[in-house]
Amino acid sequence: MESQKKWWWVSYAVTPVIIGIKVLLVAFCLNFIKLFDFEWSEKIKFSDFVFLALIAEFVFVIAGAYKFVNFYWLEPDYTLEDLQTYYPMSLINFREYISTEKWLAYPLQLVNLFELFYWGILAWGLWEFSGQKMKPAKSLGLVALTYGTGLLFWVGIVSFLILNAQY
Repeated sequence: MESQKKWWWVSYAVTPVIIGIKVLLVAFCLNFIKLFDFEWSEKIKFSDFVFLALIAEFVFVIAGAYKFVNFYWLEPDYTLEDLQTYYPMSLINFREYISTEKWLAYPLQLVNLFELFYWGILAWGLWEFSGQKMKPAKSLGLVALTYGTGLLFWVGIVSFLILNAQY
């Protein structure tokens, strides 16, 4: 507890760095759209993808505010495990009905309504970048192909590390 009091400022300093890395990784994944050789994709710069990912990141700010409101006003009686594993509107909240292996907690947290909104904002941004020349369903497919693949890779790594740390 004493070391936490001494190093409380580190979490505030590291948070923007972690968000910046996440935004850059999402933009990196979206940048692979240029490989598909659409006529509109040549005009898009990497900074446009960074800006789009940064805009979409505000969805998770709303999720954090929802979690705060939930535990501060709606359910003030909670345990530390509830606070760590709860993610708003996700499958992890139905753990009574789904297997709750430790390695499965992270993938279940990722399947949530806010992640769906995040994908929707990314797809909307691609649709706008294309000059509204492609169908919205196709832009969602491109997000699934680029960002979805990166996210699947990331979930695999995190689940693997959780499994290895568990045994």
